[in-house]
Amino acid sequence: MSTSYARQKALRKKNKLLKIENVPLANDVEGWCRLCFGRLQPPGSVPHELKENENENGTDRQGTLPLLSIMMAMDQPAVIKVLEYHINWFEATGFSDKQGSWFYSLLVCLEKPLSPEACSTLRTLARSCSNLRASLENSDDPRLSPLNLFICIVARYFDQIDLADSGT
Repeated sequence: MSTSYARQKALRKKNKLLKIENVPLANDVEGWCRLCFGRLQPPGSVPHELKENENENGTDRQGTLPLLSIMMAMDQPAVIKVLEYHINWFEATGFSDKQGSWFYSLLVCLEKPLSPEACSTLRTLARSCSNLRASLENSDDPRLSPLNLFICIVARYFDQIDLADSGT
């Protein structure tokens, strides 16, 4: 999964293309929240008094998708830290398509073998996805496929087989 990513990152590093501005430091949770969601708090954590995609100034607050340039600029500790932030936001506010894009991109960037911290973080992600999946009321829910995908990636690709769905 991340073999071509690693090759691409090495090539970009060799050609000095990894410098990117406006990427928060790994320990800047507020900066990452603003980058990912376009505001200090993730969607669902504040009342929606404003129009869906506007802030107080009437400007767009959609945030940034996980662009390749952003992902390439992150080292492994940053990937793990930002993954932890997203899991915390997911547990506090629920799951969104944008967050699914970030989860997938962060999982692609995560290198094997896993550190104990990364393993613990992935297991928390799989459990959170499983808990939300169990609470879904029908099988047509659009969140079902990405939740299943994340559980499968954690269980199969990252070798957390005990978290895999039985019978597959």
